[in-house]
Amino acid sequence: MKISSSLHQRTSGQVLAEACIGLSLMVFAWIVISYSLYLANYQIRTEMAARYAAWYQGNSSGTAATAAQLDQYFFFQANLSTVIPQQPDDIVDALAGLNNTNSTSYSGGDGGSGNGPFKVEVTFGPSSLNSTTNPFPFSLVSSDLHVPFMPASTFSISSVNSTCQWDGDSDTWSSWKSAGDGIWDAIKNEAGSAGSFFASLF
Repeated sequence: MKISSSLHQRTSGQVLAEACIGLSLMVFAWIVISYSLYLANYQIRTEMAARYAAWYQGNSSGTAATAAQLDQYFFFQANLSTVIPQQPDDIVDALAGLNNTNSTSYSGGDGGSGNGPFKVEVTFGPSSLNSTTNPFPFSLVSSDLHVPFMPASTFSISSVNSTCQWDGDSDTWSSWKSAGDGIWDAIKNEAGSAGSFFASLF
């Protein structure tokens, strides 16, 4: 009887320990999967928001969209989005495979300042996962993840972002003469950029 009782107690303790480990891992997996799906959803929303922000600036004579506008139209949570202007890419950059990321104004365009093109980057998410003021679901995770009964791991994904470029639609050609002048100016600008690019190769 003593041997049987000891085996029974040992089996019960083992089942309880395995249940605690299993439940801990299930909760951890649920948090990570939910967080990943949440960010995947908002990755798509940043793409729509970036397209809207670039379009809005192109149709507003260079006036940039605000984060509050994007929160109203695309995001369920406020104060987590940022709008960052980028250096737009011209035709020569695209053909050469160059990618401008400097946050400076574009000196070219289709007629001068305020006429585009406009390139905008929209970011959603907190700057750090370790902040105590992060809203849900960012409050569920931190940069140092501790999986039960496993070594510590690093979790660094706290935000998602997308970029879009749009031309200036507020400065349209209203006559054949303005269209010809605009096309000629664009050809001269692109020829000058192409000449500078090829000159840098030699």
